[in-house]
Amino acid sequence: MVQSNTEVKHRVELTPQAEAPPVPTTFEALNIPKAVLENLLIKHLAAFPKSDILKLTELMCINSHMIEDMLSDLRAKSQVEVFQGTSSGFSAQSTVNVRYGLSELGMQEADDAFAKDAYLGPAPVSLVDYEAMVKAQDVRAQMVNRQDVSFALSEVLGAERMISVLGPAINSGRALLLYGDAGTGKTFVATRLLNSLNTSVYIPYSVYAAGNIIKVFSPQHHKRVVGGEIKSIAFKEQFDRRWALCERPSIQVGGELTMDMLEVNHSEHNRVWMAPLQMMANNGIFIIDDLGRQPMPVDTLLNRWIVPMEYFYDYLNLPNGQQITIPFILTLAFSTNLDPEKISDPAFLRRLGYKIQFGPLLQEEYHSLWSMFAQSKNLTVSEASYEKLFDLHRQHCVGFYPCIPKDIVGISRDIIVFEEVDPVISPEIVTRAWEVYFTADGKGGGER
Repeated sequence: MVQSNTEVKHRVELTPQAEAPPVPTTFEALNIPKAVLENLLIKHLAAFPKSDILKLTELMCINSHMIEDMLSDLRAKSQVEVFQGTSSGFSAQSTVNVRYGLSELGMQEADDAFAKDAYLGPAPVSLVDYEAMVKAQDVRAQMVNRQDVSFALSEVLGAERMISVLGPAINSGRALLLYGDAGTGKTFVATRLLNSLNTSVYIPYSVYAAGNIIKVFSPQHHKRVVGGEIKSIAFKEQFDRRWALCERPSIQVGGELTMDMLEVNHSEHNRVWMAPLQMMANNGIFIIDDLGRQPMPVDTLLNRWIVPMEYFYDYLNLPNGQQITIPFILTLAFSTNLDPEKISDPAFLRRLGYKIQFGPLLQEEYHSLWSMFAQSKNLTVSEASYEKLFDLHRQHCVGFYPCIPKDIVGISRDIIVFEEVDPVISPEIVTRAWEVYFTADGKGGGER
C-alpha cells in the first residue's frame, strides 16, 4: 500500500448525514442551566470589554434575545454597566450604539467563573443533544459499496487486493487491527477509509455535562466543510451555530499516547477541560498507531476499550468527581508492526471485528511507484538503476515496502543537486542513497 504524491479529492460534495440542528429560540430549547450561560457571558465581557449585543451574539452563538435577557438580569444584579447609550429598552434600534461592560462586582464574578473553568467560546450543547446527534450520524447508517471504497483508495497502489475486506470492515463499525511490517501503508490506508463516505457531520464546540463545560471542537482534529455556514437571517433556514459542520474526523495517535489523553483533562497552563481523543473522534475514525510502543502496558491500553467496543458507550471521569456516559460511535483502528499474538491477549483479539494483514507491494507495483516519485522530482531512472535497486532488495532481504521509493528518491535528488550532475538516478546514486537510508545491515530503513 502506498500514498500518491497528490491529495485525494472527494468524488462529490459532502452532504450532512443528519438533519441540521435547529436554532434554539428559548432557554428551554438550549437544555443548559441559565446560570451556566450567564457565567459564560460574564467571561466574554471580561475578555471583550464594552461589547455590543451583536458581538456577544457572535461569541456565544445563541439568539440575541437570550443575550438581552441575561444582560438585563446581570444589570439588575449590578454586575453589568451600560456605555454609550441611555435607553433602557432592548429593541434593535435602541441598542445600536449600546456597549456593555462589567462593573467591579461583575469583575469579581468573572474571576470566580474563570477559576472554575477558563472556557471561552460558543455556548455548550447538552449531553442529551450531543448523544442524539452522534447516534444520528452513525457511520453504520450509511453503508458503503465496492465503488465507494475503490474511490477512497484510488491513490493507493495494491489496494484493490484488500477492498473486499476493508469495505465490510467499514460497514460493520467494529474495531480493526491492521498489522504487518513497518512501512506497508497500514496507517495511511486507515486515514483514507472515511473518504468512502460522502457525508459530513456536525461537531459541537463544547458539551455541558454534570456541571462541566467540555471543549470538543479542535481545529487540529476537525476540518470544517467549506460553505457550511448559512447566511440567511430566517431561523428556519439556519442551523444551531453551537455546532460546526465538518468532515468526518480522522484522529491519529501513536507512541505518545497516555491514559490521560483518554480522559477529560486540561493543560498545565489552561483550565479548559478538553474532550478525550475518542470523544473528538466520534462519527469518524480513531487510529492508535504503533500499538505496543506506548508507555503503558499493551494489556492496560487494550482493556480500556473492552466496554466501549462491546456496548458503544464510554464512561468518563469528570474534574468534579462525577462520571458521565458518552456515545462511542466511531471506527477504532489499531495499527502495529509487532506480532499481534505476542502483544495482546487472545480474548481481546477475538473481540476485534477485523484483523487485516498488510504486506509489501508486488514488484511491478513497486516499479510504478518509483517511476511516479521520480517524475514528481523531475528525475529519470535508468533500467540499469532498477536492476541495481532490485538486486539490493534481494541482497538485503528487504521487501518492496511502499515507504521506500519516496525516501530514496528524495535522497537521490539531494545527491544529484549537491554533485551538480544530470537529473538521472544512476546505479551509483541508488547505491549511495540506499547506504545512507538503511543501517549497516541494510534493514534499518522504512520504519514508519
